[in-house]
Amino acid sequence: MRILLMVFLFGLFGAVFIGCDSGGDGGGGFIPTGDVLAVAERSGQNQRIKVGGTAGSVPPGSTVTVTNLDTQQEQTTTGLPDGSFDPEFMGSTNDIFNVLVTNNGNVVQDENIGVTLLRNAVMRDLALLGMVPADIIIRDDKAYVINGFSNNIQIFDLNESPPQQIGTIVVPMGSNPIAMDFLDDTTAYVANNSGQSVAVVNVDTLDCETLIVGEDDVDETAPCDEVIELPGSPFEEPAGVRVTNGKVYISNNNLNEFFSPNGNGFIIVIDPMSNEVSDTIQASGANTTSMIVMDGSIFALNNGNVLFDLETFEFMCDFEFPPSIDEIDPQSDTIVDNIDIGLSEENPLVCLPNKLTATEDGFAYTGLGLVGALLKVDLLTGEVINGPDNPIIITDLSGLINTADTAIKDNLLFIALFNSDQIAVLDTDTDQVNPFPYITPFPAGIRADDPNSVFFDGVQSLAVRHGEDFTGADIFFITGISEQLGSVDSTLETQ
Repeated sequence: MRILLMVFLFGLFGAVFIGCDSGGDGGGGFIPTGDVLAVAERSGQNQRIKVGGTAGSVPPGSTVTVTNLDTQQEQTTTGLPDGSFDPEFMGSTNDIFNVLVTNNGNVVQDENIGVTLLRNAVMRDLALLGMVPADIIIRDDKAYVINGFSNNIQIFDLNESPPQQIGTIVVPMGSNPIAMDFLDDTTAYVANNSGQSVAVVNVDTLDCETLIVGEDDVDETAPCDEVIELPGSPFEEPAGVRVTNGKVYISNNNLNEFFSPNGNGFIIVIDPMSNEVSDTIQASGANTTSMIVMDGSIFALNNGNVLFDLETFEFMCDFEFPPSIDEIDPQSDTIVDNIDIGLSEENPLVCLPNKLTATEDGFAYTGLGLVGALLKVDLLTGEVINGPDNPIIITDLSGLINTADTAIKDNLLFIALFNSDQIAVLDTDTDQVNPFPYITPFPAGIRADDPNSVFFDGVQSLAVRHGEDFTGADIFFITGISEQLGSVDSTLETQ
């Protein structure tokens, strides 16, 4: 469904354009400290500059005096209870700032720093992707990009700068691969949304080893080595893959020819020893897609549906198919609970959640297909903390700002804004949008540089590179329209 919506938006806005190179020039004399920073979005005169410290950077209650040494403008503030501070200036990004911290009459810190630029943390056009890229997955030091209309998976070595393509896995023509998950270090399962099939691929040999498909849906099978034909037509727009408890779970949109729900979605369970279907779980809602594993359970998102008026060219939520989340016990493969998200008459565009991402303590976030907002659910208690009636607003609720994907690193949630070519940040401890030093969304495409542009790159999917044994970018993204790979160094080069 994510690909279908992206293509629809592409047709609506009517433009394909290859993105620009990486961000602007540097600021002046930046001295990284890791805690105290002067940050601006872009270089130039009369720019908004925040000079501040992250939590724990200064003693709570301490006196912090920040002076622009070029203009002599001075601001004095007090360290907040969490040890942070962030006064704001207007100035040149070549200016130098002095930060003086005193506590009980003692000088704690006295240093001069220059300005670092958020856009310098972003690299664009690192590699050309296939047609209609659907998702990016990072495993260890490799990135896997699933290309829907190219029917392949590109593999990139992230230890190279820029990342180098080291292989391509091809699935049958017309498959439209959309999601994948790993059984082990060698084998992965790929959901083919249009091919009504699942491919079992070897990421070392780059082979499609097995194609699992219903006997009524067999069409192209090359280059897969083996074909397992299942009775009838068991798949209906496979959309998500999750491997857990020694089994492979494939969510299915179950849409009709007009991309509307054909009843509720469902999840097919595959035994990886035989690659036969061992069970089918009927979802409680429509358009079943994203699945995550949390606290021994599988949580499957039922996206629901949106309507489009061909006369007014307006979207609206489909109240007949509200979103929900099913909790599945992977031992019994049964639904044990349901989280009803519902819809809101007051916010008629807050619908079509797209991908679940969860913190370690069970708080799940999902972006939305039509507006710049997020929903938040406590998976462990079933409480909808921020539903359609009170979403977390990233941009606004006026429509057509697709919060296309989310990804978590530590306590930060990174949010892809498809239509505005930006990557916003949210602190999952406080749900504060763009917390210091991320004072504004990262610019990751054409429309972020020029909001009035008729062209945009379409920042679509995000993936996090975890670990500490590497330097450089730790967030990677793909653009759905310009079909490029990009990256963000979320440390702002301070580590």
